[in-house]
Amino acid sequence: MPSSPLANAFAAAAQPPSIDSELTRIRAMVDRAQFLEALSDLAQLVARDPRNSKVWLHIGFVYVRMSIWPQAMEALQMALEIEPRMPNAQRLLALALFSTGRRQEACDLIDDACRHAKNENTHWMTRAYIHSHTSSDPLKSLEVARDWGRRFADPLTRNAKPFPPRDRNPRKKLKVGYVTADFRQHSVAFFMRPVLEHHNPDNVEIHVYSSGRPDKMTEKLRALVPHWHDAVEQTDDQLYEQIRADGIDVLVDLSGFTLGHRLEVFARRAAPVQVTWLGYMHTLGMKAMDYRLVDGAIAPPSHAPHYSEKLFQLRCMASYSPPEYSPLCEEPPLLRNGYPTLISLNNSAKLTDEMLAVWARILHERQDARLIIMVKEQDPDAAQAHMQPRVEAAGMPLDRVSVLHQQPLEGFMELGHIADVALDTSPVSGGTTTLHAVWMGLPIVTLDAVRGVEASTASALRGIRFGGEITKDVDGYVQAALRFMDDPDRLVHHRQISRSKLEASILMNYSERTADLEKAYRFMWLNWLQNDQQTLNVLDDLDQRLAQVEAAA
Repeated sequence: MPSSPLANAFAAAAQPPSIDSELTRIRAMVDRAQFLEALSDLAQLVARDPRNSKVWLHIGFVYVRMSIWPQAMEALQMALEIEPRMPNAQRLLALALFSTGRRQEACDLIDDACRHAKNENTHWMTRAYIHSHTSSDPLKSLEVARDWGRRFADPLTRNAKPFPPRDRNPRKKLKVGYVTADFRQHSVAFFMRPVLEHHNPDNVEIHVYSSGRPDKMTEKLRALVPHWHDAVEQTDDQLYEQIRADGIDVLVDLSGFTLGHRLEVFARRAAPVQVTWLGYMHTLGMKAMDYRLVDGAIAPPSHAPHYSEKLFQLRCMASYSPPEYSPLCEEPPLLRNGYPTLISLNNSAKLTDEMLAVWARILHERQDARLIIMVKEQDPDAAQAHMQPRVEAAGMPLDRVSVLHQQPLEGFMELGHIADVALDTSPVSGGTTTLHAVWMGLPIVTLDAVRGVEASTASALRGIRFGGEITKDVDGYVQAALRFMDDPDRLVHHRQISRSKLEASILMNYSERTADLEKAYRFMWLNWLQNDQQTLNVLDDLDQRLAQVEAAA
């Protein structure tokens, strides 16, 4: 007897959802940062089908999002054991390897993944990111960025629609759009908050296109912006159309190759002038990005061959706004502890095995010194599991090294209460972290470098003419750390004047920095009107250039 439609419906309802549909639901949970709930549901899928490579891939993906690298690598290796040519698993495993200091392995793996995923945008962008942060050769960074750009960005640019007629007045109020996923508790926010506070509404009309999850910092930034657009749910085509409809004159990317970027919107040529700034220090390799805002310390004009963007020179490329909660410990902990404490505050993805070996030298030279290494993992056990083998391999005394999991900002800004001296990383140095350390009163020991992206700490210390010691080589780095630990009076004096030094610096002259920025946007607009890139320095004569453009018109 044939079954009835009602019986078939009941039978279908009794079947569990397919694994693919469950994975789609779980990805939405991950997008909402519901990581533990996602792992719980994935564990049930493993029980249903322990040899499903997609399930293990998703487990690895969740752990990558949580920065729990050992578990991420274990899950992704399981996925690759089941399905050896799984480019998504290779890409995520490469990220995990990179984030745990195994950089050459990461480069080799992402290269292999791209050979088998020739049309996967994310894979090629990840390749550019990993290679650029591994190699010290700037031409290598340009090469891998262009490998991505010519495959995925430049074809969109070739098909870009012409701009509709617009007001070409050289002196018009410019519509400036900032595109970012990082107007939240993020380093970009600390640089951008004073800019948003000091923009002159007579000169510019500010729009923000935000693709990030909001938090308390988002609310504060949103209150400073007259035209705020939530772009999280918008496709690239939709965001492109909105920016075109808003008539933006200068569109500024604040993400580069980082999470939440909207570079395909720029590739479609959403605005006449397009510029990248702050979020990513390496070149992007795409033809539609016209300019990169820099200063002479980060990327002098002589470095132009290393970038696909034109380098537009500011006097100082950033402003710094310290967190509202940042209690100063006026005496170094050395005085109450009886021993000195060093600390590494940078993103642990910047920690190379070579740098750990340098720190081991310092600890062996100063037998009572302690070292705190802060890492990206939010879970203390995961942090220990990541760093313990590397600390042992570097030959560090385990009884004097502590691994600290990632701290919320309020906790981070209290680390000056437990540490005396901050150790910078190399070849990739600190950025916002460096300025936070100065604000906390911590002197910084850093290595200098030729390429600005590798010497951002050195550039910052030169800019404020204070903050620590810039060393030329590893021996000098070790000796600088020892000198700080040997001189408690110097540490006390440093804390007493650190904040006033930073407040008096170019980095906290907000009105001047923002005026320079608006002047740069004006020069870029005039360049576009003239169909050239004649002006690339904010110190050029704006009145003369305006007169030149008006005479030509």
